[in-house]
Amino acid sequence: MKKLFLLTLAAMLTAGCSRGIIRPKVEKGIRNALPGYIGPAKEYSVRAMGPSIRMLRGRINSLHIEGTDVLIAPNLTVCHLSVEMEEVQADTSSRKLKSVRQTTFEAQVEEGAVNYYLNASSPDGDDIGIELEPGKLTVVARPAFHGVGAEIRISGKPHIRNGTEVHFVADSGSLARISVPAWIVNKLLEKVNPVLDLAEMQFPVSLTAVTIRKDRVVITGRADFKP
Repeated sequence: MKKLFLLTLAAMLTAGCSRGIIRPKVEKGIRNALPGYIGPAKEYSVRAMGPSIRMLRGRINSLHIEGTDVLIAPNLTVCHLSVEMEEVQADTSSRKLKSVRQTTFEAQVEEGAVNYYLNASSPDGDDIGIELEPGKLTVVARPAFHGVGAEIRISGKPHIRNGTEVHFVADSGSLARISVPAWIVNKLLEKVNPVLDLAEMQFPVSLTAVTIRKDRVVITGRADFKP
């Protein structure tokens, strides 16, 4: 009986030690690999869920990833990125992903980052900016062509196009209050769209929703992590 008790205690201690060692190592390995899969960031945090014995074999029930100030595409920095991955399988020797059943994400882009991306995408000399309010997006422009020097403000909402792009669509009431010719307004809308384009990310995405908060654009969607 004493021998059985000691064996049982040893097994429990070993299992506890295993859980305490394996999970942090798995999470650290994934965290170190994320800049190559997503992009460089100020900080990443990873939480792996599932039995430790499966993790030893490269199988993880689910992963929760948080990123701060993540450069997900050229000139596009996300202030906060949240990723949920289900049924992850990795190669334990190479520490690379083999398959993921499903990945969803939420990316938050602050107003300043949107304007930086917008101007970097079309550096043509025109002074164009974006202002964000809850549920509303306003384009502010001072066009430098044909003598039009007055400030133009057009309010509207974001819409998803082509699965990866966030476009600005002007409200008809806002357009009606603008006293400049329609062709100038159309020219400005051409310059500002797409406001954001996630097609340049390191992995394919499909956007499902976009909302505007006080100071940021919040984008949700699905992602496809390839091996």
